[in-house]
Amino acid sequence: MALGGRPAPPRRGPMTVCVVGGGMLGITLALDLARAGRRTLLVEAAERLGGLATDHDYGAFRWDRFYHCILPGDVCLLGLLDEVGLSGELVWRRSSTGFLGGGAVHPMNGPADLWRFPLLGPADKLRLALTSLWAAKFARPGRLERIPASRWLRRLCGHRAYRVFWEPLLRAKFGVHADRVAAVFLWATLRRLAGARGSTVSREQLGHVRGGYATILAALRSALERAGVEVLTGTPVERIEPRDGGTGCRLRLAGRGAGTRDIDHVVFTAPSRLARRVCAPALAPRIDAWERENPTARVYLGVLCQVLALPERLTPHYVVNIGERNSELTGIIEMTNIVDPDEETAGWHLVYLPRYVDADDPLFDVEDDAVSRLLLDRGLRRLFPDAPIDAAAYRGVHRARHVQPLPLATDEPRPDPGPLACEPPFQIVNTARLRCATLNNDEVVALAREAARAIAGGRAP
Repeated sequence: MALGGRPAPPRRGPMTVCVVGGGMLGITLALDLARAGRRTLLVEAAERLGGLATDHDYGAFRWDRFYHCILPGDVCLLGLLDEVGLSGELVWRRSSTGFLGGGAVHPMNGPADLWRFPLLGPADKLRLALTSLWAAKFARPGRLERIPASRWLRRLCGHRAYRVFWEPLLRAKFGVHADRVAAVFLWATLRRLAGARGSTVSREQLGHVRGGYATILAALRSALERAGVEVLTGTPVERIEPRDGGTGCRLRLAGRGAGTRDIDHVVFTAPSRLARRVCAPALAPRIDAWERENPTARVYLGVLCQVLALPERLTPHYVVNIGERNSELTGIIEMTNIVDPDEETAGWHLVYLPRYVDADDPLFDVEDDAVSRLLLDRGLRRLFPDAPIDAAAYRGVHRARHVQPLPLATDEPRPDPGPLACEPPFQIVNTARLRCATLNNDEVVALAREAARAIAGGRAP
């Protein structure tokens, strides 16, 4: 159906589809559409495909720009890796989680660690354990979209356990949105983490591909080429407007692939607020409809991440959650506690120090040196005074303004967006659709495949 409800004229040959955005969502979507017989163009503004999953040159080694891991239950991502021949490159490791509170790091890997946790009494520990179990197994996510996580957790685990354990974590992760983030986000997080634990062990099993996401993206790029996808990187989209008659779109491209393209169907995978910058007014109703159906599209978390390559590790944990109030860090992620540093990082210990903030936070306009002072001097050094920061082989700040759409609790009933459909000449498909999930590449791949089946009439994987 053309814009304005007019019937589209008969098409000669396969539909041409342009996927805007070359992250994991756009890559998977373009690959599946091409395999389903669509002539497919993939356009990415950055110089390389990958989005948040791109790798980085750390001098002595290359590894992911931001931290990623694979869980045993990530069936969609694991299926994609198998399709591109990477199943044999997977490495699985038992991991550990810590909680920094009361001036010390406490292991948090199961009931025994929780029972030894010194900051809560026996009754509070029991309620905390039951809260996590109940939330992961029995909570009903539809109801949790309208309840703030703070209220939900306080009611389940009690005031003291909430104040000592959960409240500082919410403040560290969500900042100004800590009191408004919907409980469904916590439900999704606990449910995903439960899937990392096997039935016979309490510690998490986490995986990665040898060589990190650089290996994955290289394999996906080869798969795109074999499927006949035309890939344009370093090519920002300047304008998207309907063609005369409303039966397709005209794209004006800049950069390496500069020029004009006439496309039957444009699928925009970046945040909808970015679509508003480049779309003609005639396409605004499509953007409005997406945001009504997916209200998480209106608020995004971004991240400023201090990354260090240290000569020694800080802790034995993959993740240390910060329970200290007024910390400038959201957490501490030591990648080389699940990745062999001798094999992957030239013997250096790779540490990510993220600070999540609203996408419009003025901190994004601050220079790297000032961000480093904030995250190191007022962050890591306060928590670990002896950390060998001055001996780091790499010190850098990595930024991403639009990382995660954030579900905020509201008294208004959430609309049911219904199944995805094929809606030429322009439609949005982005991670705001993941209303009952955390943002991870397994969910992203699943969304891409759902969209491809809808657009290709069920002929995609």
